[in-house]
Amino acid sequence: MKPQPKIIIVDDHALFREGIQLLIEREGMGEIIGEAENGRSFLDLLKTQNPDLVLMDIEMPLMDGLEATRLALAIKPDLKILMFSMYYEQEYYSAMINSGAMGFVMKTSGKQELEKAIRTVISGENYFQPGLY
Repeated sequence: MKPQPKIIIVDDHALFREGIQLLIEREGMGEIIGEAENGRSFLDLLKTQNPDLVLMDIEMPLMDGLEATRLALAIKPDLKILMFSMYYEQEYYSAMINSGAMGFVMKTSGKQELEKAIRTVISGENYFQPGLY
């Protein structure tokens, strides 16, 4: 059996992090090895954890997901980062690409969309939710 991808969730809402963790682990999409409430905390966590994938919120206090993505990839260039947000704003698309994110999915998406995004990014391909760009 193939090992589950190790995932870190970065989002400023604890209830969202907990819900995503339950969903991912219950559906066998991966193993959550850590979580952080902002980009700064995530970078500290990255010193001790080696995830296969990071689910990164864009808008967070102290350090947003775009800056955290750039800094994390400077430390671990092979890290796969899938960004998500409640809101889709066109200006984020090029900012996500420029930061090094491999994908984007709306927080309002369903389980199947999230699973497809995780599988695609884990396999090394980009995944930007269809219909948004």
